[in-house]
Amino acid sequence: MPAIVDHDQRRAEIVEIAVRLVDEGGAEAATVRAIAKAGGFSTKVVSHYFTDKRALMQMTYNYAADVAVSAAKRAPDVRTLTRDILPVDATMRRTWRVYLAFWGVAIVDAEFAAEQRERVRSSRERIFRLMKDDPRFAHLSTEARRREAKAILTCVMGVALQATFDPDAWPPARQFEAVDHQLALAELGLEREPSGRKSVSA
Repeated sequence: MPAIVDHDQRRAEIVEIAVRLVDEGGAEAATVRAIAKAGGFSTKVVSHYFTDKRALMQMTYNYAADVAVSAAKRAPDVRTLTRDILPVDATMRRTWRVYLAFWGVAIVDAEFAAEQRERVRSSRERIFRLMKDDPRFAHLSTEARRREAKAILTCVMGVALQATFDPDAWPPARQFEAVDHQLALAELGLEREPSGRKSVSA
């Protein structure tokens, strides 16, 4: 009698293997053949769950990005959110490595680029909404909160990028310090003008 296969579990196993291969060798490392070998499957098994490599890559990208989204959704305030999604532990370091591996793909692939833009927009909106109920930022106008939410996310992404490629120079304490500085600026609600002058927003 043939073994009963939990297809959802098998799909998750394949994606997990793909995430590990991308983490170790970049987006191009997660080939159907490499995934099959790492999981002890035939290539037909992998192809059964994903019509082509692109579909597998999309699922892998979404899997990594969703880890950060889940962490962000649990955060009760802006500072906690930024700390939860920075690459300061093994899970988030892997998440950022996989996430960043697909940036090169997004440059030349319109669908991946659109997905990336939507992920950024959604993260920015999450920060914006938290700021309204966060005592540190509740006094800011709607316009100021939107501006500062963008600045905070830009800072987090920049710090995460540097910490991913140069972890020795960017230990958790330095990551927190850089983002906390940005949060302090956001709390002031200072409008950054092109001329370099600063004025307090309404």
